[in-house]
Amino acid sequence: SPSSARLPRFPPHPVPPRRPFLVTMAKSKNHTAHNQSNKAHANGIKRPRTNKYPSLKGVDMKFLKNQKYSKKSNRRNTPKKSVAN
Repeated sequence: SPSSARLPRFPPHPVPPRRPFLVTMAKSKNHTAHNQSNKAHANGIKRPRTNKYPSLKGVDMKFLKNQKYSKKSNRRNTPKKSVAN
């Protein structure tokens, strides 16, 4: 009898349409260093520029405070240089 047949409560998921057989092949080469060395040396590999005074970022605060007062007293106690004409 039709009433005894089990029917799904919700309609089934729609089946996506099949694409034609156009499958691209997997790429085999992921990385190469070809020509990178030549490009790097074209303008020369330069050393990183260094600053005249390195940054004091991350230096102990007690030391920095002492250094500040030390520099201040050095400025005050050094004799002024007179310019000879």
